[in-house]
Amino acid sequence: MLWSKSALSVVSLYFCEGSHDYWGVDIDQGAVEICKLRLWLSMVADIEDEPNEVEPLPNIDFNIRQGNTLIGFTDVEEVATESGDASLSNYGGGTGTGIKEMYEGVIEAIERHQDATSSKVATNARKLAESRIDSHSEKLNEKILKQFHDAGIEKVDEKTLEEYHPFHWVIEFPTIYRDGGFDIIIGNPPWDVLTPDRSHFFPKYDERFRTRPPSEKDRKEEELLSNPDIAAEYEEFKKNMQIRSDYYNSSDQYELQKPTVGGQTVATETDLSLLFFERVTQLAGDQSYVTQIMPGNFFLGATAKDLREYIINKTELEHFVQFENKDLFNNVDDRYHFAICTFRNSGSTEVVNGGFASGDASILINFDRDSIDIPSEVLAEYSPESRIFPFFRSQELIDSLSKFVDHPPIGEKVGDDWFVSLYMKELDRANDSDLLIEQQEDGDYPIYEGKNMHQFAYDDTSVFDINPISLWGVDEDDPGRSAKHRVRMKNFRSRDPDASLKKAIYNKFGGSGSQKSFVNDLLEQHSRPELSKEDVLLDCTKYRIAIRKITNSTNERTLIAGVIPKDTVTVHSIATVRPHVVEPTEDDLGNYPMHSAYEEVFTDEELFVVLGLLNSIPIDYLMRTKIDTNIVQYKLNETQLPRLTASDNWFNWISQRAARLNCYGDEFSEMRDRLGGIDPATDAQKRRELQAEIDAAAFHAYGMNEEETKFILSDFYQVDNPKLMDDPYFDLVFEKYSDLDEEGPYP
Repeated sequence: MLWSKSALSVVSLYFCEGSHDYWGVDIDQGAVEICKLRLWLSMVADIEDEPNEVEPLPNIDFNIRQGNTLIGFTDVEEVATESGDASLSNYGGGTGTGIKEMYEGVIEAIERHQDATSSKVATNARKLAESRIDSHSEKLNEKILKQFHDAGIEKVDEKTLEEYHPFHWVIEFPTIYRDGGFDIIIGNPPWDVLTPDRSHFFPKYDERFRTRPPSEKDRKEEELLSNPDIAAEYEEFKKNMQIRSDYYNSSDQYELQKPTVGGQTVATETDLSLLFFERVTQLAGDQSYVTQIMPGNFFLGATAKDLREYIINKTELEHFVQFENKDLFNNVDDRYHFAICTFRNSGSTEVVNGGFASGDASILINFDRDSIDIPSEVLAEYSPESRIFPFFRSQELIDSLSKFVDHPPIGEKVGDDWFVSLYMKELDRANDSDLLIEQQEDGDYPIYEGKNMHQFAYDDTSVFDINPISLWGVDEDDPGRSAKHRVRMKNFRSRDPDASLKKAIYNKFGGSGSQKSFVNDLLEQHSRPELSKEDVLLDCTKYRIAIRKITNSTNERTLIAGVIPKDTVTVHSIATVRPHVVEPTEDDLGNYPMHSAYEEVFTDEELFVVLGLLNSIPIDYLMRTKIDTNIVQYKLNETQLPRLTASDNWFNWISQRAARLNCYGDEFSEMRDRLGGIDPATDAQKRRELQAEIDAAAFHAYGMNEEETKFILSDFYQVDNPKLMDDPYFDLVFEKYSDLDEEGPYP
């Protein structure tokens, strides 16, 4: 099969086995002509190689077409619905006026062109077919224009729509629809996001624009825009980009572009590759085979969730090969990821044959030998909320993931057990700068940034090199300058049912109408004032877990957590684990302030068992398969963690050691007493040993056997000059794992 990247860079090659023909569509007329030329050259080369085995050359004028494949009608049902003619769903051979009869003139003219034995007959037939295609397309364009207007995009008129080149598949390829559709679809869709990006406009006037550094781009843009004609064209370019984006986002034709993750609809980026992928699934019949090359967002991004669910639940996904670029594509970052997937467009998937390669495409040649088996249930449970795919680097990795997914997601409520609810941002370093004091003597409490903490460490006296606190806040008796007051008001206005007292009361007691009115009327019945900020119980009244948000999958450690002292506030580079959940009862409604409605999520011992698990090698290894440069809330929420409680074997073992590591210093004297007078570990070697024991116990808590533990330790990414994670440390963890395997969680 011919592959012409330059000619078919926008959509796909389509193949129909019965006629042994190819079809292709591109929005660029020049690309269409180049593709036709290359097809002819390829066929001529076949004649030169094996002249006796070549069939008569086909006529490809109606096989390779120009148009925008994302705008237009793709099937008979669409035309019937838009035309109000249900009989159009009868393609032919039944009762009523079918689509074949309606467009039989197009089919007849195309077949006459294909069967022509003279150039004159072929030319006349081509003109007739094109005329009929244009005539029918004009009628369907009227319906497309109505779709734009129904979506509130009134600026589009007939002339503007023509510039978008709608492509109506049922008109352009009617013989394919008559004969049952395409057998094979191969596509390399554009990997662009449909935004008015200057890098998509200015290269037409400056070939080097894409490769210029940002400052040079700024200067070149300013220079080009000084030309009024270019400036006007750029404004038109931006307007058209926005119009197309609005159309795709509002169109009923694209139902798989608005996934819900964590109860929220994912903000669309109008990713053209994802739109094209959904379009291909609409064009493919039940028995069609589809192969697409897709950017990394297709298997790693939240916006592609519904597409991933589609290929698992609605197709037989046969191959899914992931690549790290490493110079496979020139002028693309070596770290960029992409994938090739093949599926039959019906059925469902039980096992995916997958693979991963970096800088080498030979896996495609030796796929049967080098591929691995990924059960679909592992894919479903690995990322139950966003359905992202892990990297298919090895069978051992996939097998280890099956042990992780046996446990519930960290953010899932399971009975009365603890769970993790993240507060992603108490203060913003930039937007709340007026509340951040840089002189300690002028402040009343510290404000934490990510750089002020590490695993089991909350200050610069620990064994890690941690930056000292450099920001402070003032108390709430000066509310205009108080960081705590800003946090209190954010919580008071919150819509999160786990954090909003108002919403919790409204939901618990069957509220209707205005939340504020309902809640205050209810409180009046209990003889207390209306709900106010004083009713809010700040998280910082408790010891709580803080997690560094800015991280990387190739850092020494990716997930970094510590328990920070009470009476402290955090900025956006830290996410905190809420120590409370709001559960108001009838008895709470008369209390002022209503702090009794806040229930603690963790006992003291549970707080530190969660800390130990969060800082363990197994969950760090798991998180590295999901994240790139930041801790994302939904990815952490869906990550599986053993729900250890006091009755479990490994609970005390992990909790006590995590507490000894974190509860040093005067700030934790109260917590040490509450835990029975534990002895904090401040010696570097002792801390190393305790952390290794936590890591070893975490492997047991996950149910990992010796082989799986050894694999993860050997596969864990190591940095140069590590502070902790060196080979002797990994050996120590495995030694502790073996000891625990034989002796159990001894005191």
